[in-house]
Amino acid sequence: MTTIAWDGKTLAADRCSWSGGARRRVRKVFKVRAADGRMFLVAFAGSGTFALAVLAWMRGGTRPDPLAFLKPDELGNQCALVIDEQRRVWQLGSDLFYSQMRERVYAFGGGQDFAWGALEGGADARRAVEIAMKRSDYAGLGVDTVRFK
Repeated sequence: MTTIAWDGKTLAADRCSWSGGARRRVRKVFKVRAADGRMFLVAFAGSGTFALAVLAWMRGGTRPDPLAFLKPDELGNQCALVIDEQRRVWQLGSDLFYSQMRERVYAFGGGQDFAWGALEGGADARRAVEIAMKRSDYAGLGVDTVRFK
């Protein structure tokens, strides 16, 4: 259960990872420099181990095999939201294929309905995730943000 929000400048995500009834503090948002020098922002949802493998791949490592981490029925899920230097919004599927979204602001994850409403109402990304934390079970333990300079 994750809430991710992009307001056109800042990418934000909650810090909570759930395992049964236990909650753990994690980081889901990163500023990444690819091997070719390009910079982008990324926020992950879903399997934490798969997210770390994808993050290593984005930084120039080996492309992970999604089936080593995920069940076949999870391959259609979105695993990350990626923002490029031109502020374009991309969904990264757990099959590791990108789809460009034609949105200025964006929300993703279990708490996306709360975050979308907050963004559309004028909240910034951090506040949108905070609202999702306050009003739902789909975000928790604080907010991390990243942005381009």
